[in-house]
Amino acid sequence: MRRGDLAPRLLLSGELRAARALQVSVPATPSFEVQIRWLAEDGSRVAAGEPVVEFDNTSLLAKLEEQRLAADTAAAELARIQAQARADQADKEFAVEQARTDRAKARIAAAVPPELLPRRDYQDRQLKLQEAGNAFAKAIEDLKAQRAKAAADVGVQRIVLDQARRDVAVATAAIHDLTLRAQRDSLVVVSEHPVEGRKFQAGDNVWTGMTVATLPETSSMMVDAALSDVDDGRVAPGMPATCVLDAYPEARYRGRVVDVAGVARESRRTALLRSIAVSIALDPVTPREAARLRPGMSARIEIAGAPVRNALLVPRAALLLGRSGAPPRVRLAGGGAAAVRLGPCDAFWCVAASGVQEGEALRALAPRGTS
Repeated sequence: MRRGDLAPRLLLSGELRAARALQVSVPATPSFEVQIRWLAEDGSRVAAGEPVVEFDNTSLLAKLEEQRLAADTAAAELARIQAQARADQADKEFAVEQARTDRAKARIAAAVPPELLPRRDYQDRQLKLQEAGNAFAKAIEDLKAQRAKAAADVGVQRIVLDQARRDVAVATAAIHDLTLRAQRDSLVVVSEHPVEGRKFQAGDNVWTGMTVATLPETSSMMVDAALSDVDDGRVAPGMPATCVLDAYPEARYRGRVVDVAGVARESRRTALLRSIAVSIALDPVTPREAARLRPGMSARIEIAGAPVRNALLVPRAALLLGRSGAPPRVRLAGGGAAAVRLGPCDAFWCVAASGVQEGEALRALAPRGTS
């Protein structure tokens, strides 16, 4: 045992992700479900305006032809109804004029004084005038009814035509939207299939709103790391961190802890392991460095804790870490082991808060495979 200063370091593992990214999602289509016909390679770079994913439009093209035929049929039917309405209106207008003429004739005949005609003839002429007036009024009403019916028929057919043309416009736009293009220069990160547990690929069926790829901003890279629950409380927002990517072990990227989850979660591999999510924001890098960063790259993270001055230090090689909640112990040179309460640690030393005295001799653990 000895006294000294300790600069604790925590080693974590994680992977890169982009804090900001554009999502490439399945657009709304009449069929709701579409098939991926072509997809850009995962990790490839695309320029602004270049296609990222193309969906199969065969069914939409077939429906589009049917919808265009329906629109043409509706337009022809509208023209027929309008022509028929004009012909019927001409007939009704002719009937009105005929009734007007008959009424005028009856009015002239009825205007003869009764002294000049037999009483019966005079009464017949008055009756014919009344009948001619009624016929004229009926012809006017028939003309108005015909015009109202024609307007209604034309209006209904116009609605049918507008709906058919709207269906054509929607189908045309949907076919155009089935090719999704990059809005800016970026690399392509293909999303994972939620059922298959793999990356999306050509031939997969997808649904409206599903994200099939993302276009990340490499200048906004972060690291998602996992902190073992036994180290809970040893990492806090604001602590500096150094990240080393497995793909580029020669480069070191500086960053800072920005978020620490409040609850530990179980590992996917086994329920016995639990970890706390830690988010680390990387410091700005050069465009050249940013261009080679890829979301999903694995990284090793070293987080520097607050230094401990003039602390009682115990070598990690002499420690027996307890299991199932048992406290850690330290092996004594004279035999046996003593319980010890530990503070922060680095790769070789731990702070002994209690349980041992300064200068006490310890015995290191024998390496595995030796006696």
